[in-house]
Amino acid sequence: MIRFAQFLILLAFTAISSASARAQGVVEPPLPWKVKLITGETLKGTISKWDFAGVDGSFGHAAWTSFKPDDANRMCKKLMDWREGSQYIQLARMLFALDGGDKLAEAALRDAMKRDQKLDPEIQKLRAEVAEHRRKIVEDRRIAAEKDFQAKVVGADAAVKKDPAPHAQPGSVVPDAPHAQPASVATDAPRAQPWSVATDAQRAEALTDMKADADRWLKQVNLRYSVVEAKYWVVYADLSIDETKDLARRMDDMYQTVAQMFALPEGLNIFHGKAVVIISATEPHYRAIEMAAFNSMPPPGAIGLCHMVGPKVVVTAYKSDDANRFMATLVHEASHGFMHRYGSPSRLPSWADEGYAEYVAAESFPNSTTKGDRKPQGLQWIRSGTNNVLNVLRMNYEDGSWPGPDAIGYAIGYLTVDYLMQTNRQGFGEWVKDVKAGLSWEEALQKRFGWSAAQLAQAVKVRYRARD
Repeated sequence: MIRFAQFLILLAFTAISSASARAQGVVEPPLPWKVKLITGETLKGTISKWDFAGVDGSFGHAAWTSFKPDDANRMCKKLMDWREGSQYIQLARMLFALDGGDKLAEAALRDAMKRDQKLDPEIQKLRAEVAEHRRKIVEDRRIAAEKDFQAKVVGADAAVKKDPAPHAQPGSVVPDAPHAQPASVATDAPRAQPWSVATDAQRAEALTDMKADADRWLKQVNLRYSVVEAKYWVVYADLSIDETKDLARRMDDMYQTVAQMFALPEGLNIFHGKAVVIISATEPHYRAIEMAAFNSMPPPGAIGLCHMVGPKVVVTAYKSDDANRFMATLVHEASHGFMHRYGSPSRLPSWADEGYAEYVAAESFPNSTTKGDRKPQGLQWIRSGTNNVLNVLRMNYEDGSWPGPDAIGYAIGYLTVDYLMQTNRQGFGEWVKDVKAGLSWEEALQKRFGWSAAQLAQAVKVRYRARD
C-alpha cells in the first residue's frame, strides 16, 4: 500500500510537470500527428512545440488557421492543460478566428466557466472583442467598396482616348437622328469633390442627427406621426402604421431599382445616415411641415418636394386622393435625393435632373401616372411642328426659365432621358458619372454619345414626331 501511494504521488507530480511543460509550449515527448489541412494536403509528423497561434514539429510550422475547426479543436485539446479554465478561453479565441468555429468556441467558453466561475468577466470581454473585430472587418470592407465606387464615379480620367466618331459640328442641326457613338474629348474641367466616405460611427451620428431634425419639426407643428425605419429611409407618416410600413417597403424597392440602373455595389447606402421622408395626410399639414422645416411654402399644385441640405436628403409630401399620382410624385422626389448623393453634389442639367426623376417614377411601379401624363404632353408638343427641343435643353433652374410654359420641361426631359436610355443605357450611366465628376453636360454628351446638344435635340424630335 505504501508503494502504491508513493506511485500515485509520483504519477500526479509527473502529470503536473507534463501539463506545465505543455502550457509553456513544449511537447515532451513529441506527439505524433496526422491531419488534413484546409488546402487538402496532409500534415504528418511529430509536434514538438505549440501555442495558441499554431504548432511546430518535424513538418515545420502550421498555424491553427490552416486546419478545419474540428481538427484544430481536437488537436489543441490534446496539447493544452484541460484543468485550466483560462486555457479554454484562449482556445475559444483561436476557434473564433476560424471560419465555422463559433459553436466550438462557445463550447470552449462553457468549459472555461465550469472550471472557474470567476472567468465570466474575461469571457464577456472576449465576446465583445470578437464582435468588435468582426464589425470592423465589415466596416473596412464597406468603406473600401464605397471608396472604389466613388473613384469609379468621380475619380476616373475625364477623357477616353479614341478616334473621333464622324459627326456634325457642335451647334449644327442634322436632318435626321444621328447614330450615337462615343467621341474623344480633351478637357481641363476640374474634378468635382466627391462625398466623403463615413465610418460606422459617423453614419450612426448622421442618422441620429437626421432623426432629431424630423422630431423637432414634427413637435413644432404639434403632429404625431408613425415612424418606420427602412434600410435606406426613415419614414414619418401621418398614416396608420401598416400604411407607413408599406410606404417604407416601396421606398426601399425604388432605391434598389435605381441602384441597379447605376450598378451600385449590393447593399450600398449612399445617403448621409439615411434619407428622411415625411408624409402628411393633408395638404395643410404638409405645408405646415414645409414652413417649420425649411421656412418655405410649396408652389401651387405641388404635392411633394425634395430638400438637399448639404449632405442631408429630406423628402416631404402629402397623400393626395390620387394614390398613383402620390406615389409617382414621391418616387420622383426621392430620385432627386438619390442623384444628389450619387458620387458628388454636382447637379445634372435641369432637363436630365427632372427627366430622370420622371423616368424612375415611370419605371418603379406599374400604375405610375408619368407615362399617362408626361409622355402625351411631350408628344403633342413635339408634333406641333413649331417647338424646338433644344430650347428646353437650355432651360435651367438658375435663370428661372425652368420648367417653361405648362411645365413642358418635365415632359421633354422625360422623353429625352427615355430616348437616351433606349439608345445606350450604359452610355447614359457613364454620362451621368462624367457630369458628377465635373464635366459640363454637353462635353459629357459629346464624349459618351458623340452628339452636340443640337444633335440630341434633333434626335429626340425625329424619334418622337412619328413614333410613340
